[in-house]
Amino acid sequence: MFAGGALPAMKLETVHGQTIHTATVSRDEKGGLAGNNTLLLFVHGSPGDWKAWSYYLKTPELAGFAQRIAIDRPGFGESGKGAVVTDLQKQAKLIAGLIPQGQKAIVVGHSLGGPLAVWMAIDAPDKVCGALSIAGSLSSRYEEPRWYNLLADSALVSWAVPLEMRWSNQEMMGLARELGKLETAVRQLRTPVTLLQGGKDSLVNPKTVDEFEKLAPAAWLKIKNLPNETHFVLWEKPAIVVNAIQEMPCASSL
Repeated sequence: MFAGGALPAMKLETVHGQTIHTATVSRDEKGGLAGNNTLLLFVHGSPGDWKAWSYYLKTPELAGFAQRIAIDRPGFGESGKGAVVTDLQKQAKLIAGLIPQGQKAIVVGHSLGGPLAVWMAIDAPDKVCGALSIAGSLSSRYEEPRWYNLLADSALVSWAVPLEMRWSNQEMMGLARELGKLETAVRQLRTPVTLLQGGKDSLVNPKTVDEFEKLAPAAWLKIKNLPNETHFVLWEKPAIVVNAIQEMPCASSL
């Protein structure tokens, strides 16, 4: 995964009593790299872990950021297996607590990580200077539990579902309700947010961004529709994601 390159520094952080595992790559100051004090904070979907962002931790195109931090979200990877936090605003607060005092971050979230990135942009503008949602689950209209979620949640079937998928399903069951809270709060947004959405996404309805656009302040929202891309554009076309990060206002001095 990191053959021939420096491995990320692994650490267990405690934020508000919750353990969060991080994988961090810091800028090589000895190598003479120029940059600013901005961090990149990567938040995976459901299920998943920090390795979803391996490419972005090692690509030289993002080496100018002070640090690149990928996490295991609460309940996944090494962040307290099974201890999921279904309250998205609360989970976003925990993750924002990883950003050191005096620094700001661009938060990049995929799928369920998308609404978490937006919550951080709303609630922590002192720590977050931009948010990028990739195929983000952002609309309560399109995130009601599906038949397989209901089946996996039933006592007759749940015992046979792999643990990580069971934990993921806990998040899915209440997701529409949680997104309803975000849809109310997004009117308070005063931090730049970019949404990337593939037109061939079979997991998040491409119309999600249209619904979100109706609610968010236009001055702070940028939408990039990608007609030919899928839910997994971050792995299939990483250059699109890298470009979107580099276009963030607080990345402009890199």
